[in-house]
Amino acid sequence: MYIVSAMSWHKVSEDFNADTAENSVGSTDSNGEDGHIIEEPIEATDLTTEPMAFLQGLNSGNLMQFSQQSVLREMMLQDFQNQSNSLPKLESHNIGGYNFSMVLKEPPKSHWVYSHITKKLYIRMDKTFNIDVQFKALMPIQPLNLRVFLCFNKDVSGPVLRCQNHLSTEPVTNQNQKMRESLVRCENPSTTYCGSAQGKGISERYSVLVPLNLSRSSSRNGGYVRQTLAFKFVCQNSCLGRKETSLLFCLENSSGDILAQYVMAVKICTCPKRDCTQDERHANVRKRKSLAPSDIEEDADVKPAKARRRTVSYKRDVKDETESNDSHDTEQQLPIDWQVSRTPDGEYRLAITCPKKEWLLQNIEGMIKESAAQVLRSPTKPHLRSYAHNLLELKKRAFDLP
Repeated sequence: MYIVSAMSWHKVSEDFNADTAENSVGSTDSNGEDGHIIEEPIEATDLTTEPMAFLQGLNSGNLMQFSQQSVLREMMLQDFQNQSNSLPKLESHNIGGYNFSMVLKEPPKSHWVYSHITKKLYIRMDKTFNIDVQFKALMPIQPLNLRVFLCFNKDVSGPVLRCQNHLSTEPVTNQNQKMRESLVRCENPSTTYCGSAQGKGISERYSVLVPLNLSRSSSRNGGYVRQTLAFKFVCQNSCLGRKETSLLFCLENSSGDILAQYVMAVKICTCPKRDCTQDERHANVRKRKSLAPSDIEEDADVKPAKARRRTVSYKRDVKDETESNDSHDTEQQLPIDWQVSRTPDGEYRLAITCPKKEWLLQNIEGMIKESAAQVLRSPTKPHLRSYAHNLLELKKRAFDLP
């Protein structure tokens, strides 16, 4: 199981509620055992029997504070509304305080894989993947929807459209026009397909809108709502000019205000596991290049097993040649006629003594196979052919030995 959650947290609503509870007029505050402020509401008789006394208790400071809080609330609502009409941002957040997160479950022999190194989902086209949306049920309960759409990482204003080749395979009807144009598909019932090809804002571009079932909340999971959704893609990244894409999950209320958002990088390809392995290898190489020389040995776990063994062996050989402290006197030294070194032009030289002729021929044969493979990969490099020819001559001479 893979759990990916929106880590960015904004405390605007918490601060607003805390200020309101602390400075509410006509209420008395007391601290609970957990240190939070507990608000005791004023009785209705105080407001109905003594309205003038209540109004006289409002000094200019109270009125100013009410005005500031009202402006703050209007700014928050305006910010929500502006988000739905603006360009998407590739950042995860929880503005509404719903603790919004996504849970990925990879079944055995699946057609997709999620990498924790690249933070990316790799999946084949027309293959469904399940993801659980999870959020906290807040009072008052209100209808919530999940909007999902694809976005280019380096061009958030560019609409993500299907290619004509895959688009032509689906017939056009009056009922499936928007679904046919959408690259993202949702298998859940009551899914609505929104947007147009010219849309740039979040609420205007091609997307799927899925209603969330709030009745799934339970006291067993701490009052969280968890619902399984099924998605698939009907084009590949190669259809989009091989541009990098991300899948955006927006938690919205019935008015279209964005309460939370999670961003997940996605690559739609024919070989998800192969592309995932290649991307992870490149990410590890870039990470090692950015490390200081003193940190490379500490970060040995990120290297492939074969590369790690080769490096350790090479370090041991270099240490045997360059260091001559007393700690090596007890170790077994190489024979005098055994030598390993590096030439000034960057190649490697090895001299060993084999107790049997068969061993010598097997070692030469192994180098011949490796050189032949390199010649097939790079037939235009003449020095590789020359090296392979020299190995063949060496094998003939070794075979003629008594």
